[in-house]
Amino acid sequence: MERYKDFFKDAVREKEIVEKEGTARFADASIERCSKEADETLAVETAAFLNEPVIYLKKHRKEYVYIVSDWFGIIGVDGIALELDDVFGHYNCMLGLKVQKKYGPAIQTGLSELLEGDGKGEILFDGNEGIWDVNFPLNDVPGFREEMPLMEAFVKIYEVLFALQEKLEKMS
Repeated sequence: MERYKDFFKDAVREKEIVEKEGTARFADASIERCSKEADETLAVETAAFLNEPVIYLKKHRKEYVYIVSDWFGIIGVDGIALELDDVFGHYNCMLGLKVQKKYGPAIQTGLSELLEGDGKGEILFDGNEGIWDVNFPLNDVPGFREEMPLMEAFVKIYEVLFALQEKLEKMS
């Protein structure tokens, strides 16, 4: 954890670094249910909403969940969107990853190593924003179950992204 101290300071505005259970990262998160068609907020939710099972997104196909947490700064992400992919029928994680363009091949390799199944995900560098648009199936995250609470799904996504950042750090 010491190696992330400077990064933590920038990411969480000099909060004391304390190891916490994964679910604690989302206790004060900003959570929105959004319309896939209009890309507008339908409702702002409390952390209690994250007790809904992932299958909620299958029952509400026109929605996606967008979550923002101070803890995402540690993994180089502002927010994560989760939706049911209408074409392939898997749950899709979408985010912007703040790492340099040169890390593209390493991101793809890292995702392939960290995800199960075909588990490759898709990445595309956005030169205007200077970030990698990253999409990968939640279904390929180790331990995924459709019945798991959204909270557990976001914890698992966070763990994958944290492990990815560790892989990228070893390359620099």
